[in-house]
Amino acid sequence: MSVTNLNFLYPTITSYARNYWEGLRERKLRVQKCDKCGEVFFPPRARCPECLGKRIGWVELSGRGELYSWSEIHVPPLALEKPYVLGIIDLEERVGRIITRIDAEPEELKIGMKMKINYVDVEENLTLCTFKPVAPAQHENASTQASNRRESKSRTT
Repeated sequence: MSVTNLNFLYPTITSYARNYWEGLRERKLRVQKCDKCGEVFFPPRARCPECLGKRIGWVELSGRGELYSWSEIHVPPLALEKPYVLGIIDLEERVGRIITRIDAEPEELKIGMKMKINYVDVEENLTLCTFKPVAPAQHENASTQASNRRESKSRTT
C-alpha cells in the first residue's frame, strides 16, 4: 500500500462509523442497514433515521453515482492545497449523497455525469475516498452489460 501526499483534514472516526472507515481501507464502500426496519442509509449514524433502531448492520455499495453538484474551492482550510474541486455525488443505490473531493478539472465536469469511487491511502491506517468521472466507454460497457443481463433474464423467464 503506497501512501499519497494528498493534503486532508483528519476525520473523526466514531464507534458507529468505524466499519465505514475499515471498508475504505479494504476498497469497499459500506453503508448501514437497520436490522429492524431494513432502511439503508448514509452517512453512518448511531441510530436508524427511519425507526430510531439501534441494531444496525452494514452492506456494500457499488461505488458508482452521478455528479449532483460541485464547486471549485479557492480558499481552503489551512491544511489543504488549493484550489480543489468538492462535489456532491448521488450514490447509484439512491441511499444518500456523499460529499467528497473530485479527481477532475472543473472544465471536465457536467452535472449528471457518471462517477466512480477512487480510494486514496493517505496514511498507513487511513484511506479516504474521492470520486472521478467514468470514461464514456466504461459507462457504455457497463450499460450494455446490464442491458444484456436483463434481456437474457427475460428470455429465461
